[in-house]
Amino acid sequence: MFEKWLINKGLSKTTALDYNKFIESKFFLWVHSFLSIERIESFEHEHLMQYIRYRKNKNIQAKTINKELKIISYYLQFKELPDTTESIRVKGVQRRIPHDLFTEKELNTIYELFLKNRTPWMREATLKRYHIILGLKIYQGLQEMDMTKLETSHLQLDKGSIYIPSTKRTNKRIMNLKPFQILPLHEYILTERAELLKDIEGNRLFPTKKLKRGMAEIKNRINRYEPRLKSLTQIRASVITNWLNHYNLREVQYMAGHKYVSSTERYRTDNLEDLQKELEKYHPLKSN
Repeated sequence: MFEKWLINKGLSKTTALDYNKFIESKFFLWVHSFLSIERIESFEHEHLMQYIRYRKNKNIQAKTINKELKIISYYLQFKELPDTTESIRVKGVQRRIPHDLFTEKELNTIYELFLKNRTPWMREATLKRYHIILGLKIYQGLQEMDMTKLETSHLQLDKGSIYIPSTKRTNKRIMNLKPFQILPLHEYILTERAELLKDIEGNRLFPTKKLKRGMAEIKNRINRYEPRLKSLTQIRASVITNWLNHYNLREVQYMAGHKYVSSTERYRTDNLEDLQKELEKYHPLKSN
């Protein structure tokens, strides 16, 4: 039942199986062996703290314990019990913070210069497809996994919007398109996509197998005029951070497709500044 519940929540079958196995073979074993409670309904905050201390004494890394807390949280939700794991995270996990971000103006420049950097061996139609993909990253904050799920029916060009399906990590949402994105998308469907039908699965908007190679090519072309770009995830981080300057936290959570608001909070400028100060304070190379 728990495994099926997890799948309905959007987790993959493999992940659901692993989570269910952890609960049945490890967590239940600990509960029945180390606690004086017979039913999980009696599980309280102090019991959870005992579990964390038990795992720490086993020299289990904080990252692993936090993952286990996440699974326990899912199980408590499944049983409709108070989530005693909420707000508890074991310290010691290195936090990665978004850095070297681009402003909105810089992102616009990256988009505008892309078509001007065509090489002789690049087909114009391919370059335009890459430009469309880049636009979806810069103006809708899409990731590669989002684009692999896009279908032609998800485009509502007459309304100037696009539907983005959910993935294992993100929620579904509807995003507005920029006016200058609409015509290129319409032309792509009528021309290059029609030529690529043999490489496209069903009604997919883009050929899935070409997407990964395309992402690498997009980055390489941007690096011709913007060497600061280290990876395309840098663009999404910049987009979300810039959104937070115009929209409230919940609105940006929806736009980014984040399942948890905590995922959005890490992009808040004030949080980034605090984290940067913390890194500088405790950096091992910092001189005293």
